[in-house]
Amino acid sequence: MPELSFAQALNEAKQIIVQQASRIKSDSDKIKIQQDMLMSQGQTIGEQERRIKELSGEFERKSAEIEALNQKLAQTLTAKEQAEAVINRQGEKITSLQSVASDLERKVGEQSETIHTLDRERESLLERLPTKEDAEALAAMSALLMKKVTSSSTPAKGPQMRMADAA
Repeated sequence: MPELSFAQALNEAKQIIVQQASRIKSDSDKIKIQQDMLMSQGQTIGEQERRIKELSGEFERKSAEIEALNQKLAQTLTAKEQAEAVINRQGEKITSLQSVASDLERKVGEQSETIHTLDRERESLLERLPTKEDAEALAAMSALLMKKVTSSSTPAKGPQMRMADAA
């Protein structure tokens, strides 16, 4: 290896320093780009974390809403079952009352027929009862007979006839 002169060594050192400076500048630019990228990714990560927190809060709210709706649904189903039970009981009562009403209608019909029959019998009996004229004639006859009985109850001086003897 030949020996280098001082100027050559300085030139080579200068070239190496220029190459190193160029490399350092290039590495610095790369580092700056990577730093910018890291900053951008850091911001993106921060935004994503914020979004995750928002979504987590929204998820919790939705979960609470779902739980409340599930409770309301359970209450509604219970109320529905109770209402159906009441409706069934009322339906049974209505059926029972309809049966009773049908029996009562039948009895009313029978009683109406009985009343009609009794009215006819009453009319028939009224036709057979003595009229006012009959009652007056009977009273007059009774009065006449009473007079005769009263006058015949006074003792007569002659022979009396006995009813048994006359027969």
